[in-house]
Amino acid sequence: MAAEIRRAFDAHDIAGWAALLADDVRWGDDEAPNRCRNRAEVVATFERVLAEGVDGEVTEIQTGSSGILCRLRVRRPDGTGEGAGASPGEALREVLHLYRVRDGKVVEIRPFDATAEAEARAELWSY
Repeated sequence: MAAEIRRAFDAHDIAGWAALLADDVRWGDDEAPNRCRNRAEVVATFERVLAEGVDGEVTEIQTGSSGILCRLRVRRPDGTGEGAGASPGEALREVLHLYRVRDGKVVEIRPFDATAEAEARAELWSY
């Protein structure tokens, strides 16, 4: 499944990404302003982000007993934020996603900026 996630991100394959998601997938916690509560909302968010010109690549992916830890390098064309390797007017940052997997589908997505927080959460998910 990790290879399929990498392929979908790298190819910007919305249909391929949607096929990996459970119908009731959750993205973000209940307090998150941009949370998603089903496949259609996650796909719509992915489509919106791509339409805004955001680009990214998977730089690392690790599989655990109940999920996947994915490190992404994300580029935003609007220049909000900074990062090593960013072009003028472009923001580059590293994001970590934890994907909880059940029955071959992603059922939960948790984004993190801080590596330590993601790794601590990953331990709870039995990586």
